[in-house]
Amino acid sequence: MSTSGSLEKEDWLDLGDLNNAPTFSLEDALNDTENLSDPFLDEQFAVDGEFGSVSNLTESTAHSPDSHSLTYKLDSAFVIQPHQVISHQILSNEKKTGRVIAVAERNGWIAVVTSKGQLLLFDLNGNLNQFHRGDETMGGASCVTFSLDGKFLAIGLQKGAIKIMTIDNKLYHMIDEGGQPGQGIIQVIYTKDNHTVLTLDNGGSFYECTISKPWLQKRKDKLRCHVSGCNGEVISMKMMPGDVIALLSVHRLIFYILKPRGQILGIFPIKFEYQFPPACSFWLGTPKTAINSPLNSLYSTTLKDFRVCISRGNKLAILRIHANNFFTKYRRATVIRQLELPCSLVNIHWMSNHMIVGIDSFGAVWQIDPEKGTAKKQDIEDLQLVFSTPILKGSATGGRVSEAVKAVAEFACYQSVTSATSTSERLIVLAHDGLKYLEKVHEWEQLERYKERNDVISASLYLLDVCRDKVRASEMFKRESHSLLAEKAHSLLTETVAGVGGGALSDLLAHYRKYIRVLLKVCITGRLLDFLYIACWDRLSMDSLSKTVFLDHLDEYVLDGALIDPPPPLVNEYLQHLAAEGHFSQFQSAVVRFPIHTLDLHTVMSICKQNSIYDGIIYVNNKALNDYITPLENMLAEMRTFAHRDMFSDSEQILGNKVLVYLNCCLSGMAYPFGALDEENRKRVPLETFRCISSLKEKDGSESDEQYPYLRLLLKYDPQQFLNVVSTCADVLLFQLDNRLQRFVDTIGQLCVNMKCELSLIHFLNLVVQLSERVLIAPPIEHVQDSVITLLRMSPWEHSSTENSILTALYHVTPDDKRRIIRAAQNPMRPTILSFLYLNDRKFEDLIKCYLESNSTEVYSSIGGILKEAELTDDESAEFRKYLMSIMENLFKIDGWLCANLINDHFRDVIASMAKSNEEERKMVFPVLAGIAQLRKVSNQPSFCNDDELDEKLFGIVFEGICKGWPSWMPSSEDPEYADRQLIALFPFWLQLAASTDFCLNIAVGNEHCVRTVIRLLEARQHLERAFDLLFEQLEKNKDHDNIMSEWLDETMKFCSRQSSKNETSDRMMRVFQFVSERVAEFEEDSEKQKKMDESLRTMCRQILSTGTKYAKQLVDKLLESPSFVESTFEDNGGLLLDIMASCEYEAELYQEMIYLIREENLSLAQKLEMEVSRRAPLMHNPNCITCEQPMHKSGYVFRCGHFQHIECSTNIDRTCTCDGIPDRLVVPREKPDRPEKRNIFENWDTKLNCRVFPKDSS
Repeated sequence: MSTSGSLEKEDWLDLGDLNNAPTFSLEDALNDTENLSDPFLDEQFAVDGEFGSVSNLTESTAHSPDSHSLTYKLDSAFVIQPHQVISHQILSNEKKTGRVIAVAERNGWIAVVTSKGQLLLFDLNGNLNQFHRGDETMGGASCVTFSLDGKFLAIGLQKGAIKIMTIDNKLYHMIDEGGQPGQGIIQVIYTKDNHTVLTLDNGGSFYECTISKPWLQKRKDKLRCHVSGCNGEVISMKMMPGDVIALLSVHRLIFYILKPRGQILGIFPIKFEYQFPPACSFWLGTPKTAINSPLNSLYSTTLKDFRVCISRGNKLAILRIHANNFFTKYRRATVIRQLELPCSLVNIHWMSNHMIVGIDSFGAVWQIDPEKGTAKKQDIEDLQLVFSTPILKGSATGGRVSEAVKAVAEFACYQSVTSATSTSERLIVLAHDGLKYLEKVHEWEQLERYKERNDVISASLYLLDVCRDKVRASEMFKRESHSLLAEKAHSLLTETVAGVGGGALSDLLAHYRKYIRVLLKVCITGRLLDFLYIACWDRLSMDSLSKTVFLDHLDEYVLDGALIDPPPPLVNEYLQHLAAEGHFSQFQSAVVRFPIHTLDLHTVMSICKQNSIYDGIIYVNNKALNDYITPLENMLAEMRTFAHRDMFSDSEQILGNKVLVYLNCCLSGMAYPFGALDEENRKRVPLETFRCISSLKEKDGSESDEQYPYLRLLLKYDPQQFLNVVSTCADVLLFQLDNRLQRFVDTIGQLCVNMKCELSLIHFLNLVVQLSERVLIAPPIEHVQDSVITLLRMSPWEHSSTENSILTALYHVTPDDKRRIIRAAQNPMRPTILSFLYLNDRKFEDLIKCYLESNSTEVYSSIGGILKEAELTDDESAEFRKYLMSIMENLFKIDGWLCANLINDHFRDVIASMAKSNEEERKMVFPVLAGIAQLRKVSNQPSFCNDDELDEKLFGIVFEGICKGWPSWMPSSEDPEYADRQLIALFPFWLQLAASTDFCLNIAVGNEHCVRTVIRLLEARQHLERAFDLLFEQLEKNKDHDNIMSEWLDETMKFCSRQSSKNETSDRMMRVFQFVSERVAEFEEDSEKQKKMDESLRTMCRQILSTGTKYAKQLVDKLLESPSFVESTFEDNGGLLLDIMASCEYEAELYQEMIYLIREENLSLAQKLEMEVSRRAPLMHNPNCITCEQPMHKSGYVFRCGHFQHIECSTNIDRTCTCDGIPDRLVVPREKPDRPEKRNIFENWDTKLNCRVFPKDSS
């Protein structure tokens, strides 16, 4: 809901040294809008939907649905108390005195003024001390204020006068005009000298009036205008500490100081909702022991924690004022928080450091926390505020008011809300139903309310939050809160035991759960453990039900370690309760959190052994017997029963993980499961643990020949986690002495090689790498070499990380005998390992030989990697390439596609040598050339070696191999036409090269299934008639196979479309059309086939017509011979008929246009010459200029169209008339008539097309 930040210079106008800027007046500031064009607070805010349930008393304990009994609700942070005595007096005498308008308070006196100008002065008890009758000719009162010393009152009147009264009801002074003439006064405040008043009128003007002393009768009052009425938009003002006056206008807040000559300290934009009045309040921090009162703050000279709150509508901002920077060039204020509220405020007041009270336009009271940026509507009655609407609208002065004042008049209530003098925690509010106090609820009052409601739970939780500083409270209340909490704990216990007199068992159980949970929370969190251990446990353990509930709710505090030194009876009862309920996981977690002297060792050990609770066994052995080895040996002995299996049960997995964690703690010198060992055990336990796991035999000294049984066991169970434990503990002092870590790693390596377990060997190599990098051991070269060889001889590998582990180990540890590793890597083939070994020694040829011996396809990537990344010298590169050229034929045979990639990238000069003539040699290079052809097609390079003759031969090998089905990397199929589809896929990219000679065509003709390829080649070589005949032959051949015939029909139509510019195309298409129409006649019984063929006929008709109208008549005749076409209506075939007609009409128009153009081209010059010979202007149709319509009194042009134009009016360079824009008048153009819009005449014509044979029956 809130954002915070600092105000930039564009928002806070930094005026520099104000003493050197006398021309920047208050009026200038009010008129200046350029510097406030981008106000900081006009940005959009994110609004939280909920503001929380508590305020500054306030933060109640956060709760979730399952913790309902541990929550409480605070009452409203404020209370409204009507002053009955004063309210009765002002309401009962309202007809005589008039409506109450404004209120003020000072030093125990409350002043109220009315709409009839009368003053009522009450003391705090409500006694009417003074009454002053007003003069109705001066208008009603509009505002009232006390001087700061409390001796004088200033009453502002609605017709512009100001009365100065003494506290004993004497007229001290009269100011006839306190503002602009004819304007009413809307606010008056005193300055600290007590003889100067500041006034605002409803014209928006701001005045300073210095009252003359009574003994200076001849001296007039000094009235000074700071803002004139023409620029007036000041609507409220407020006195602040440090002689600062806050002026609130429609657009901005201005900090102003009167002396020495009126200076602006800063300007802040407040462009919010203009219909709501701006409000302002301040807070001046005081020492904790001092009482913060508004009056004392005004006299304060220490302005360290000076904050100002500004609100307007639903926006609110908090500023920190830097008073030390007032007369410097540095920033005078910083925005520390901005809020958007769910309501529109009309008045605010800063009650305490953490609390601002706001009143909205409906009179609802809101509590705002300036630090957290939260707001909450208070659950109290709404205030019926007295608004100053008539006064601000100038009802007494004829409505002559400032537009700024009028804009906020509806919700202005500046004079009906005032703060108390003695404390900032009380507001005095003038409402329509009387005078009321709005006060902050103090901690004692909140506690008393809980007591009145007999809500001991809420009271206890509230006091607990106060003790824990989760709720803000006064220092005095905090000091008393612990003793009060102890009292409430006694009350809770009493209520728990005696609160239920009878009822069902379920009711009693619910009662115990409700109160015992709170009792535990209060006693443990509130540090009342003695009371819990003695009084509570003794009382609650007498009843079995309350005892069970107590022990059930103790779990969370035990696991948090909150129980400090609990009594042994309570501990034993709790553990036995867990065991009886079967909560062994909680038992295991709880037993290690109690001090050992509070446990019944026999009971605990019995339960732990019966239920395999190893944490309890370890804890008792460690703490009571100081034995750390026996639990480890016992757990290892149990692990032996299942460690050899591949899958473990949940309990077995838990036990194994527990052993590894316990082993890690013991080797590191830490306590299990948490904590630290004492100094003696920190030296002893790691050594004993190391000797245990690295012993040659088990503890019982069995006669088994197996050595290092515990190490083998741990490596079998989980070598990764066990060796992680070794790596984690490698830095401890234990392993740094006597070269112990080196010997331990050697032993592990020997065991891993003997066990021949892939996972153990992998993690052993990883362990060696880790420890070598940390310089903790010297790499055990022999064990690493044996481990690598053992792994290389395993096939297949079960883990994907095996190869990476071997490479990492070989990178960090240089083996003594690489030849053994190379031999192991060759059988089975390990290309990555071999590459690493050979490349390190730069034996490139030996590496390639290894690949070739095994016919491994990795040879290509290896060659490419060497050429790209090996950084070969010139000699090495030449030697290596020479070797590769010698084995190139072997590379051809292993994998054609990979070899093609290699050659295309690195050996393009080899391609020319692949133009073989022998068939066997062509078969050998075919897969490679096919791959190169594919790569060149992808890279859009239509050549093999940029030599046309060689390219023809090389592509001929590719074409021949595909056509004859030579073996290659390309997929194969049993479909006889598969080769045809493969060849077609090469076109059109390689079509030009394939059609350059007859070689490919002859090869394709030799394969009877490559018909499509033959057709494309014939077409490319311009044998169009042969290609069409072959297509038509396929149509006739497959006329009994509908699907195949449809495919060939599509092929034929595509062929005709490609050759549409040829004259013979329409003849070919008509031949196909006749063939199809004959087939249609055979499908009379099959409507689906007939429909499909009819659609084909219509499509062919349109294509034939697109080539010309030569066969238009034959087309129509053929269509009318089709039964399905004849039986259809004109409406169904209107589109096709219109296309036929349009095609014929187009040709006719084309001929006419051609004739016309010929005539135009031949006759235009002759006509122009003839007209030039006898060029005479015709009579003018109009003697006035066609442009300016003025008579012919100046030189001009006369055009052949009969128009006249002045020379000065002519804008055309070619001197032509502008009547119709035709530049040349010598040749009269032919006017073409507008072409009529075509319409579908067959749209609603349902007559059948065979009407000429079977006329429609007229009946």
